[in-house]
Amino acid sequence: MIGSRLTHPLAPPPVFQRQLRPLRRGGCRALLLLLLLLLLPSSARSERIFFAGYKGGFYIRSEEEGGMALRLGGAFQADYRYFLEAARADNRFDIRRARLRFDGDLTRWVRYRLAYEFQGNETSNLVDAYAELGTVPRSLRMGQFKVPFSLEWQTRDKGLYFAERSFGFSLGPGRDIGVMLHGTVWRGRCTYAIGGFNGDGPDGSTRGNESDDPEAAARLVVAPFKGGGPVWLQNLQIGGAGTYAAIDTANLRLGVKSPGMFGGSRSLYRLSHDTKFGVLREVGDRWRLGLEAFWSHGPIALAGEAIHLRFTGLEPAGESARDANFSAGYLSAMWAFTGEAFILSQGVVQPLYPHRFFNPEAGTWGAFVLAARYARFQGDADWITPGAHVSVRQADSGSLAINWLLFPMYRLVLDLSHTSMSDRIRVRVRPDGTVDYVDEETVFTLRMGLDF
Repeated sequence: MIGSRLTHPLAPPPVFQRQLRPLRRGGCRALLLLLLLLLLPSSARSERIFFAGYKGGFYIRSEEEGGMALRLGGAFQADYRYFLEAARADNRFDIRRARLRFDGDLTRWVRYRLAYEFQGNETSNLVDAYAELGTVPRSLRMGQFKVPFSLEWQTRDKGLYFAERSFGFSLGPGRDIGVMLHGTVWRGRCTYAIGGFNGDGPDGSTRGNESDDPEAAARLVVAPFKGGGPVWLQNLQIGGAGTYAAIDTANLRLGVKSPGMFGGSRSLYRLSHDTKFGVLREVGDRWRLGLEAFWSHGPIALAGEAIHLRFTGLEPAGESARDANFSAGYLSAMWAFTGEAFILSQGVVQPLYPHRFFNPEAGTWGAFVLAARYARFQGDADWITPGAHVSVRQADSGSLAINWLLFPMYRLVLDLSHTSMSDRIRVRVRPDGTVDYVDEETVFTLRMGLDF
């Protein structure tokens, strides 16, 4: 941590203070000094000291215990993607993320965060906007933030070691507006979160015409051997999460993406209120269930999740109501072959901190992490429009990535992902009217990531 002291701008300048010293020698001079001090603003009578520096982000905070603090952070990701399939016309450079974040403390009991995304392909620009009351054991949060669901979703980008998240991300709830109670019990071994949300996504998302029934969400993870037990089990964590909402037809939207489809409009499965059977007249409930596990020992880590999404009571015009079911899961392995250890804290994987920063003059090169992942998606064949070629029944994906962490806030990622699909999907229509299809995707992603 780098820090320095900043004095309050209204404090008397040093030159002024030196000019006042001779006046202390006599009684009249002392009286004059007293009058001068009384005329100064009260905030200038005492020196207030502030500290500035860097610790997971640039910050400025007051000296007082429990005083105010402001942290400035953000994320920037620049990609180059190359597809091996000749039918794909997607080879290009891209700005994947360009995010600015402000967070801090008003007192030791009140915290806040504001985050804005300048890259607008997949967001409504406002990312996080919330205030929080409480301390580390338990806090009450209200505003817009991540719905408590899935280890992969709760872990920030710099704590993940692939260019993109797995299929399960598309089945999850994302961000929403609501209230959440979260914290830890059992000496930090158990992390919980429970809340109520609008159920229709971030601010600015499409809203339905029906009454606003809130969505309930909860996540519970347990690390039973944390702080005790066998050393090789202390970073074992298992848990589950679920959400439930009675939704409106406008909230029925699903777009499942492969690793090469993130950042664009293409998906490998689509479901909305306009189906092959016609416009849906009624919808029922939306259920999500997720199971997760994570284990690490020193520089080796394993993770896995299974997620199921179910829509009930989908009733097309002139048809009987029925359900739609989707599932996804992954298994992944990570190895920091420069020796850094993976750490769990408050139910999520923390970003890796290099033992030695990049400095060629000193012969140090940062940290290196090798990661491998297998993922599968299964869609509901009953809701695939025949001949549309926009959805597949099943997709399997394998990813291999090498991460070079030059500094804690800067890294390069090279990711190779291959996805095979059970059905063809349409990727483009040529000027002569012919259509190109693919049933597999092989994509190289080179990423420069800055997260401070």
